[in-house]
Amino acid sequence: MMGEQERGPGEVVWSEEGVPLAPAYQDVYYSRSGPGQGDLVFVEGSDLPARLASGEAITIVETGLGLGINLLASLRALVAAGRGSMRHASVELHPLTPAVMHEVHARLGRMDAETTAFLSVYPELLARGSASLRIGAHTVPLQLVVGDGAAALRQLDLRADAVFLDGFAPALNPALWSPEVFRELARLARPGASIATYTAAGGVRRGLKAAGFDVERCVGFGLKRHRLAGTRRPGGA
Repeated sequence: MMGEQERGPGEVVWSEEGVPLAPAYQDVYYSRSGPGQGDLVFVEGSDLPARLASGEAITIVETGLGLGINLLASLRALVAAGRGSMRHASVELHPLTPAVMHEVHARLGRMDAETTAFLSVYPELLARGSASLRIGAHTVPLQLVVGDGAAALRQLDLRADAVFLDGFAPALNPALWSPEVFRELARLARPGASIATYTAAGGVRRGLKAAGFDVERCVGFGLKRHRLAGTRRPGGA
């Protein structure tokens, strides 16, 4: 995901405590406190359960598909709500191969209906850049742009209702946390759209504010004291 790195398939190694790592970035694919980060930081941080339960149609744009942890958490929220609809678009410089993606989720041991549905369409998503995921009564359009940061986001044409700002840590992957990325996310986000991220780094807060987002620090997940959540300001930056 770093601007200095060339596009190529992602690689996964496992830490002694059983957490998947990306050796190229020396960072984890999700919090060392567990994949529940997707539920608290992104699903709850975007108020998805209540919004879906009200029947809202939600388009999500995400920086960094990774293992699909946040996508899966959103799918579970959709199924639990029993109402509403969802579309998910993401960018990723180093997508995992279908074989590695399946191996990782099998090792994580949560092969539920949502994970199975995602794994079944992931090869098509990777090959074509789009796929339709069917889960229960829901059909969820998926889009994936393979590319780096702002350049990949420029290929998207949508109006996002929720922004998931993810990816490896800002200090390790600065290209995905740049002013250019924040401006592209602001372009894609409708006024009032939610934004959520696991980091509360000062540079990220300032960059999002300059791009047109109002964010505040919230209680973090696991070992992280704080995270950010907020909305896209009406009327631009």
